[in-house]
Amino acid sequence: ISVATAQTGNDYPVLQEGGWSRDKVAAHLVEIAHSGKRILAGIDCNFGYSEAIGEKQFGANYTALDLWAAVEKANDGHPNFFAGGYWTHKKHTAYFWTQGKKPNGFSLPRRATEEACGKSGLGWPESPFKLIGPKQVGKGGLSGMRLITYLKEKLGSDLAIWPFDENTDKAALVITEIYPRLFLRRAGHGNAKIRDLSALNRVLEGMGSKPYPVKAPFPDHDADAIVSAAGLRSLCGTAKTVPESLSNPNAPRTTLEREGWIFGVGA
Repeated sequence: ISVATAQTGNDYPVLQEGGWSRDKVAAHLVEIAHSGKRILAGIDCNFGYSEAIGEKQFGANYTALDLWAAVEKANDGHPNFFAGGYWTHKKHTAYFWTQGKKPNGFSLPRRATEEACGKSGLGWPESPFKLIGPKQVGKGGLSGMRLITYLKEKLGSDLAIWPFDENTDKAALVITEIYPRLFLRRAGHGNAKIRDLSALNRVLEGMGSKPYPVKAPFPDHDADAIVSAAGLRSLCGTAKTVPESLSNPNAPRTTLEREGWIFGVGA
């Protein structure tokens, strides 16, 4: 896992050194929630999935809390927020593509935010129900649900998960889903991964950030973290209030509370 931090202003984001496990990320988030500052943290994973599937699994009146509780229950005792106990569970496994070729007639339902992201030219995120191949995101999303369940227990009202929770104006730590390609697209870079310093700095410049000084080669995961930190700062601006077009996506409230939303889509 790659982690980068962007402070208020226009200085380049700082890539945090060291090997980052999910456990270490969780401990870091608890620490910064108690730092006395208001912090927005973006995590590249989904915290919900298609409400059509959610209703089949948990009933017509379900919320994301039901999904998060089921994921946690299925993985009790698994370390480092591993979530394999959920997608292999007999109640849930039929909804996920986990091996081999896609089964005949198998659909990959998308969330409203994934559809909106693609149609607005910001890239097409993978369906959370695809758990196979290098581009799959569903396993990380389920682990992310375990992560925020843990953080809610630790932090209480000091934490808000956007857009599921309504205390985002008061929480010390606000966590949102991000999609790194969205920031690359907004900066005019396109779909290609960033693998060299010149490309990274062109994107940072497009986000109003100072150039990154490191000249050594770096993994594209590190570049995604750096770009995402700068992108969150760029979208939020320097005002005390996040722009209305970002804070209030054009989707029903029930959908936002079940599926979540990628920050920056549709604005």
